Amino acid sequence: MWKIKPEISKKKLSWNFDLFFHAADKFDGTFLFTNDTENNSGKNILGVNPVVVINENNVQYGNRSKKISAPHLIDEILSTNNTDLNYPIFLGYLGYDFKDKLEEKGLYAGLEHGNLPQIYFVIYEYYIITENFKKDDFNIVKLNFEFEHTRFDIEKVFNLKINEDTGGSSKYIGSSLTRNEFRAGVEKIKKYVEQGDIYQANLTREITGTTDIKPVGLAQRLSQSNPIEFGVFSKVNDHYIISTTPERFFRVKDNVITASPVKGTIERSIDTVIDEQNLQILLNSDKDKAELAMIVDLLRNDMHKICSVNSVFVKDFPMVKKLNNVYHLYSEIEGVLSEISYNKIFRALFPCGSISGCPKVRSCQIIEELEGIGRGAYTGSFGYINFNTNSDFNILIRTLFYRNGYISFNVGGGITLLSDPEMEYRETIHKANNIYNAINMEEIWEERYCLTGK
Repeated sequence: MWKIKPEISKKKLSWNFDLFFHAADKFDGTFLFTNDTENNSGKNILGVNPVVVINENNVQYGNRSKKISAPHLIDEILSTNNTDLNYPIFLGYLGYDFKDKLEEKGLYAGLEHGNLPQIYFVIYEYYIITENFKKDDFNIVKLNFEFEHTRFDIEKVFNLKINEDTGGSSKYIGSSLTRNEFRAGVEKIKKYVEQGDIYQANLTREITGTTDIKPVGLAQRLSQSNPIEFGVFSKVNDHYIISTTPERFFRVKDNVITASPVKGTIERSIDTVIDEQNLQILLNSDKDKAELAMIVDLLRNDMHKICSVNSVFVKDFPMVKKLNNVYHLYSEIEGVLSEISYNKIFRALFPCGSISGCPKVRSCQIIEELEGIGRGAYTGSFGYINFNTNSDFNILIRTLFYRNGYISFNVGGGITLLSDPEMEYRETIHKANNIYNAINMEEIWEERYCLTGK
């Protein structure tokens, strides 16, 4: 039943970034994009017309559905279509709250955000792929299935009328944690560290608001706000995921898995002298380097569960990721997989230590205690899996969620014994400020005060 026959064709057109945002919106699709023009690398993938939709406990295909185990079904479909084709078969994500299903019952409180499915993978009828270094060359992949389904005319994408962003603004509703609550959370985590429960934990807060900007307009503005490698614009039922994350979770290529945790942040300045000083402060920060080292060690241990003996190593430490508003430290860990099983990969690695903490399970329990609500898809992972089992998955940070005019996004950071509660809160504001500016969200006094002191 799951045998799929791909047909590959090519098309030459002038590259139009906005066209793919509109197509994903119009035709219930997903657009994974890279707009890091400085490196001129990476690929853009558009999937339209969902044919197979995998949620946590069921799969919908054609006009039918049946109960399944989601990660296992992904492996089953990959093994049924075992080819060397380096084009996508799955686009989708695991939400942070799916962590509960990967551990024994009762380990977590079972908090759910409820805004999106906890796991969501789609096989689309059509994929359009273009590499950034040759943007006018499009590869079109059409998938043929053994069962009946609604069919799509791919020319509708290329003939789609593009509407201009008509402006608009966003209004702030609130934050799940106030300034004082967030600072108290930092202090509580530091006490847990002192008691030996954990080495560090990631604390976040959710900002909510309303907007009259359409989803495509939001995506256009956010994509222009930062050069990023792992962007997402995905329509999931009546929800939208719009991500401009700078962080890769893991990549699988030719049986080699690479993880790229990001830890350590400092704001950038338009003054080049101050900007360079800030970079040196970050590079010389014992707190940030220690935090990154802990997460690198955690991921090394996670990767040992699924990699061949003595194959896991750290490629470089630390490296610098440069964004418009902040600098980050990051590293890369590489290993050779013992076998290709996404069920085993997800269970070994998820959720990523860089957005949970160390040790992972206890950190996640403390996060539930202090944040008080589920995270939903936020700090989950979105990516693609190819027919040949190669894949690339991000971490869903710097991510906006939209539904019927309501928006939300989270900001946070890793907390260690060296963390200063006020500085950690201000760091969340600097991370949020880029989104505030992009979506034209009015400032609130509490957050404006922290940025300006007025």
